[in-house]
Amino acid sequence: MPSKTSAEPRSRRARNSLTVDAILDAAEQVAATGFESLTVRAVAVALEAAPMSLYRYFATKDELVDALLNRVLGRFAAPPETASWADDLAAFARNHRQMLRDHPWAVTPLIGHPYPGANALPIGEGALRILQRAGITGDAAVAAFSGIVALNYGWSSFVLAREAAEAASGGGAVQLPPAPPEFPLTAAAAGPMSRYGSEDHYKRTLKQLLAGIDADSRR
Repeated sequence: MPSKTSAEPRSRRARNSLTVDAILDAAEQVAATGFESLTVRAVAVALEAAPMSLYRYFATKDELVDALLNRVLGRFAAPPETASWADDLAAFARNHRQMLRDHPWAVTPLIGHPYPGANALPIGEGALRILQRAGITGDAAVAAFSGIVALNYGWSSFVLAREAAEAASGGGAVQLPPAPPEFPLTAAAAGPMSRYGSEDHYKRTLKQLLAGIDADSRR
């Protein structure tokens, strides 16, 4: 009589039961645990599917990553238009940063994949339309748009790194070492330095950036 195995083989999802949305849902769950964990095999495990079955939908991992990042960009909430282009540009900047805050795992890969798909176009188009209302076009508009996006990516990257350091230290704020006497201004700014990257500092920096764009529009 044949011996009975202690565990039955794990069943696989039927190949035809997969969909693009199901794959992206699973990929986002994997990426949320750390983007470095995102592989076709990891997504297949999450789906209880054979890795080869995913290649029917995404020929390479890069295609999967682009589709996932394009999905994130599709969640950008374009601000409603008001009578003030300056207020609308500020709302655009805040909404763009909120999109990054909602998807912290996507910040770094989006820097390396600035155009993962068609959903990137409405974001840039919306910003350029706001700037056009201020009479800012061409290189000046691209520079202003790029400055806002760069601020948000850089700020988000710093905040994420700081939060990771705080988590590694047990949840407390990371303390900076006292500045030596030859750096008196740094020592005097110890309090504000401890709040570097705070929401208040972001608002101040964004306000200064927008004031410069506004001044440029008046020339």
